[in-house]
Amino acid sequence: MKLYRRFAFIALILIFTGSCEEPLEENIYSQLSPSTLFSSEQGVNKVLNSAYANAHHNFVGETWSTLFVGATPTEEIWGEFGSIASRWVALRDFSWDANHSQIVAMWTTYFYAIRDANIILDNIESEDLGSDFISQSTAEAKFIRGYSYAQLYNLFGAVPLYTSSSDDPLQPRATEEAVRSLIVSDLQDAIDGLPTQDNTPFGKATVGAAQATLMIFYMNTKQWQLAADMAEDIMDSGDYGLQESYENLFALDNEGNSEMIFASTKIAAGPASNINALIFPNLSGKYPFPYPNNSAFAARTYVFDAFVDSFDENDTRKDLIITEWTNTDGVPQEAYGFDKSFPAKYPFDPNAIGASDGNDWPIYRYADVLLSRAEALNELNGPTQEAIDLINDVRERADAPELSLGGFSKESLRDAIIQERKWEFWLEGKSRELELRHDIFISNAVARGKNAQPHHVLYPIPQIELDANPGLVQNPGY
Repeated sequence: MKLYRRFAFIALILIFTGSCEEPLEENIYSQLSPSTLFSSEQGVNKVLNSAYANAHHNFVGETWSTLFVGATPTEEIWGEFGSIASRWVALRDFSWDANHSQIVAMWTTYFYAIRDANIILDNIESEDLGSDFISQSTAEAKFIRGYSYAQLYNLFGAVPLYTSSSDDPLQPRATEEAVRSLIVSDLQDAIDGLPTQDNTPFGKATVGAAQATLMIFYMNTKQWQLAADMAEDIMDSGDYGLQESYENLFALDNEGNSEMIFASTKIAAGPASNINALIFPNLSGKYPFPYPNNSAFAARTYVFDAFVDSFDENDTRKDLIITEWTNTDGVPQEAYGFDKSFPAKYPFDPNAIGASDGNDWPIYRYADVLLSRAEALNELNGPTQEAIDLINDVRERADAPELSLGGFSKESLRDAIIQERKWEFWLEGKSRELELRHDIFISNAVARGKNAQPHHVLYPIPQIELDANPGLVQNPGY
């Protein structure tokens, strides 16, 4: 599969650049030829949909990589069994290397998305297309490119920058400043050109999605004032709000609700999420699946007892964690007490096709905006009533006791916000970036007895990319 995609990438470069004159002079009658592909909205949308698919890792073996790469190293979750278990162990034990398949998936699919976005930006100016369509498609392509580079920067640090499909593919890393500048520029352009949520099919880029991406980028790079301001812009838009029920927030019949700013949309027939197939026991484990068409892989995903115990007793967010169950033979099974409670955040899909389900992956939601502004304000000014009120908005939905301003220092409120985020966003792949921006990723792992080293704040550049591009230099320590 990887070899096929590499050939496909090279083919696209040859088609959409002028590096080979003779092939471009041939009579090409395919709907994918350069002369026809960008002369219709349908053709542009084909490439745009490919960009979205790559940005969301909508391929078997990659679709769940974001979650586990972003959560397992913090021991938010852990897993065992199946062929995937060794990859999870490497993430948990800080023993990953440059051939780790889920790390490779992060690099390749984001760069495929960037490739697709660049193809659109290079070819969108056609007299056959309306100006409004060109403007929105350009903004979507800028969003996908900026979003993808923001994810790559968080995972790998400075990476090669490609701003045109005609760029030499064998480029060295750009500077930190250049990567950051492109991310901000692309996302600002997207904010200026994208429509609001009300005028957009769910799953496509919106002004709110671009703002949320930029907000998190500012958070992760500790640009606290810019992050606080961007969060406030999203709040002031009035386009989003908290759902009344934490559980219903993730319901299949409530997808695209007003809290979801941006999500990776899935359908059982493909692209699917496979989330519950990676959590619950398969048929040999005799788990009582609610629908006859549900099934699971051999792998299982758990949360630790300590995490279950950390919630307030009234906090409804912990109600989605299964601590005990009864198998199909009627035998009670204890999960809590063995660090094997199931993180059942996403409901079983009645329309699943075996292990393939249609649960959307949340990327940014309104609770993240509220907690981001609270976090940024605390870093800027220490505890304030506004920050406390923002946190309490999220806690109130979960029936958790309200916090009060008195007694908090900047440091203790920071710790409270970090914990609040872990309660709110478990199984959404956000804990690694959270710990990184507060410089506790390595120290927390060392405290758990892991051989975490300073260089582990970045993942290694995939070995396959180093082999293909002699201009790339591996991240230190690998």
